[in-house]
Amino acid sequence: MECYLHSTEYIASGIMPETFSPELVAGFGVQLGITSQLYIGLMARLLEPHDITYPQFALLVHLSRRSGPTRISDMVQAVELTQSAVTRAVQKFAALGLAEVHKGREDLRNRLVAITPQGRTRVAEVQRKFGPAFASMLEGWNAGDIARLTGDLARLSRWLQENAHPADAAK
Repeated sequence: MECYLHSTEYIASGIMPETFSPELVAGFGVQLGITSQLYIGLMARLLEPHDITYPQFALLVHLSRRSGPTRISDMVQAVELTQSAVTRAVQKFAALGLAEVHKGREDLRNRLVAITPQGRTRVAEVQRKFGPAFASMLEGWNAGDIARLTGDLARLSRWLQENAHPADAAK
């Protein structure tokens, strides 16, 4: 029994536009997975001296991009971590003075989290430390290549973000 559809079946099923072969799509998926794993490993190594994990840093960066407090449940969805992982990270950030936690006004069970000025400074300091590693990674690339890749990654990120919770969109 075959585990895949032939190109014509993919096209007829509406799964894949006519211009994409199954091999091209499969190659994209494989390369995206490899790149993702390698990037996560790089970030773990870069963040280790700062006593913060990549998921914790992603959460702190998410808070730094917000203009105001956000609920823990919204943070769970935004960074795709478990409620307990987000809660533990928020407790760590609060203990370090990187974030503040307040009770919600309308629902006292809700906890609202906001980054502190110290938290914003910490994000900026850590990101500056990435400079040499990222410069090394991009060695040999020209500005046009980097701009194109950055644009393509932003486009892919938008799609992934818009489709992160398909069950929610169907409601």
